[in-house]
Amino acid sequence: MNNPMISQINRVTDCMEEFPSADTQVLISQLSDPNDNIRMLAREALTCIGGPAIPELLQAINNTDTQLRWEIIKVLESIKNTDTIPVLVEQLKNHHAGVRWAASNALIGFRRSAIPAILEALMKDSDSIWLRQSAHHILHVFKDSGNLTAAEGKVYRALEDVEPGMTVPWAAERALESLRHHKN
Repeated sequence: MNNPMISQINRVTDCMEEFPSADTQVLISQLSDPNDNIRMLAREALTCIGGPAIPELLQAINNTDTQLRWEIIKVLESIKNTDTIPVLVEQLKNHHAGVRWAASNALIGFRRSAIPAILEALMKDSDSIWLRQSAHHILHVFKDSGNLTAAEGKVYRALEDVEPGMTVPWAAERALESLRHHKN
């Protein structure tokens, strides 16, 4: 019998044994190491530490080092804490395509939990072509898996419009209102 609580306790115990006095800042700095193995081990350790590492990861994600941002996003994707969704949505506007792609994939992993934050971002920053492209990718994945509401489908179509800067904020606002209405 597979009990999720016991699995979680075993995971925490394993992490404590494997990384008994892990220094989160040192691990984060190792995410920029040129050695692939060091980066991979640091990412695994930070993922294993989980929630307690999030504040420092969120602080470090604003670093200009593209490799570091990408690695942090991969850690956040593995930890899967919904509190990180707004930060991941913000990364959809990053100038580096790899960072945007990693953030998109991380948000896809959150499934429908990510949609409200994406819609809010589209309402506020619809002038960002990178945000629109990333949101289109995410919504396309959800559409293909049958996980878009009718209102969210309108946002997807607005992102394909000739003038998305004009149509997207309105469609995103309507979709967000629809989500809030159905939630209540």
